[in-house]
Amino acid sequence: MKRCGCYINPQPDSLEKINMEFYQKGFTDGLPIIPPTPERVEKFYRYSLKDPEDVIAVLPPRNGKATIEKIAVNAVMAGCPPQLMPFLEHAIMAVAEEKFNLAALNATTHPIAVAMIINGPMKDEIGFNYSTGCLGPGNLANATLGRALRLCLINIAGAIPGVGDHATMGSPAKYTYCFAENEDENPWEPLHVERGFPENSTTVTVMGAEAPYNVNDHRSIKPEDILDTIIHTISTAGSNNSHVPGEILVIMGPEHANSIADEGWEKEDVKDYIHENAMVSLDLADRGGRSFDKKFAEDNMVRITRSRDDIVIVVAGGIGRHTLVAPGFGESSKSITKPLKLKNGSYATSIEDYLKR
Repeated sequence: MKRCGCYINPQPDSLEKINMEFYQKGFTDGLPIIPPTPERVEKFYRYSLKDPEDVIAVLPPRNGKATIEKIAVNAVMAGCPPQLMPFLEHAIMAVAEEKFNLAALNATTHPIAVAMIINGPMKDEIGFNYSTGCLGPGNLANATLGRALRLCLINIAGAIPGVGDHATMGSPAKYTYCFAENEDENPWEPLHVERGFPENSTTVTVMGAEAPYNVNDHRSIKPEDILDTIIHTISTAGSNNSHVPGEILVIMGPEHANSIADEGWEKEDVKDYIHENAMVSLDLADRGGRSFDKKFAEDNMVRITRSRDDIVIVVAGGIGRHTLVAPGFGESSKSITKPLKLKNGSYATSIEDYLKR
């Protein structure tokens, strides 16, 4: 790189050599990378409102300065199309906010990852997947944007496994963890509208979350029955939420969401029900790494959330009566939503806005 030591001018047939050199220096996630040549990196500047040397965040534990140039280098390495640059910049600014507590997420032994959720009209323009397989392989935007954020955390923040990242076993979610909300099949207001942004705005939400696991309920019809299955799946001893209640992520499939909404339940009703009923017994909850705060205990049971606001509900996925749930990092981290804005403060309506600068 011209300023930070990673720009590459590859010779013919040197791709394998470059990948091995980057791997040996700890610059990769173990997967092959695209060599960050000056020409490739500079294409990303067209989609940024800032100059290459501008610092938009300082990322712990290394307290690395996230310049536009360094972010672009990692985006190239991840295989991102240049049009994803605005999303990556806003994700970087979001994880740097104090309430997100990136220092703890990067350094902990817990296998916490950074989930990224895309909302708004630009998700369709870019081609993010929010339907069948949205958390799996096969989509360029989902896969490379999530990977680019992780490479930034490795190369800028210093979250190198065994050095700045002390997760005991790690998690496959640390490779990439990015999807969009299925707003077309969502019976409720989408996440960005719930958080106070206009429907026609595009946002990036970051959340500290474990890898998601499945809730399979093909039989229940009543909202309470569907939600009870979800609650019993997420209310487990050993997660951070069991002894330090905080946010949880509920990625509800459209069939589950619409079955619940068809019975007149609003999103706030769902949140209230989960908060009131998602509990772990006190004897199992008080086994975590921190001293248990007994203010969360009630009749020898412990709620895994502090209030309904801790329940982050997103509708995503395709056909099938499934929901995914992911515990968070307890009370130590707060999810952050950032709208994509232009220099004049208006909301970006298309990727073309960034070409006009």
